[in-house]
Amino acid sequence: MASSAAFMVAAVLGLVLASAPAARAWSTEGHMLTCQIAQDLLEPAAAQAVKNLLPEEAGGDLSAMCVWPDQVRHWYKYRWTSPLHFIDTPDKACTFDYARDCHDPSGAKDMCVAGAVANFTSQLMHYKQGSADRKYNLTEALLFLSHFMGDIHQPMHVGFTSDMGGNSVNLRWFKHKSNLHHVNNLLACNTLHTMPYHRQRA
Repeated sequence: MASSAAFMVAAVLGLVLASAPAARAWSTEGHMLTCQIAQDLLEPAAAQAVKNLLPEEAGGDLSAMCVWPDQVRHWYKYRWTSPLHFIDTPDKACTFDYARDCHDPSGAKDMCVAGAVANFTSQLMHYKQGSADRKYNLTEALLFLSHFMGDIHQPMHVGFTSDMGGNSVNLRWFKHKSNLHHVNNLLACNTLHTMPYHRQRA
């Protein structure tokens, strides 16, 4: 029963975030909105599992923690997670090949956002309500999975190696110097605010 709740958490978060209507690049606000939508659509057992895993300061609200992986990625303890936020394919390669493309800059395998989604989904399958003997930090697994399901649907996080997610494409935004990644985040967040979503269940 508990493992089916964990499966529901991972599956529903994946499906809801994958089908979010404005699956473009997310800013802080965009990550929060997609997690709020996902949590609102969870079945009761999965919703309870999410609440059980969230830290107390979140107050049961997944969206309050959805940006945590961005906040900690440069901390020493979590520096290893930085490559998990994106996938780079070789320039002019219009397809993603997991074996070729899912690695960090030093070549370590499974170190991309697709590998992270698979890894943290697998960890959440070990969820058992009330279990104190856990092999994984399931709270962190939930927060990483929720965030990376947003990242994997960002065009600026899944792209060519040389453009660095649009960070190397300089432009002017009104009177300010900027880059494509930053401007795409601004535009996508604005789009999220103007698109309604409807609950799928009663």
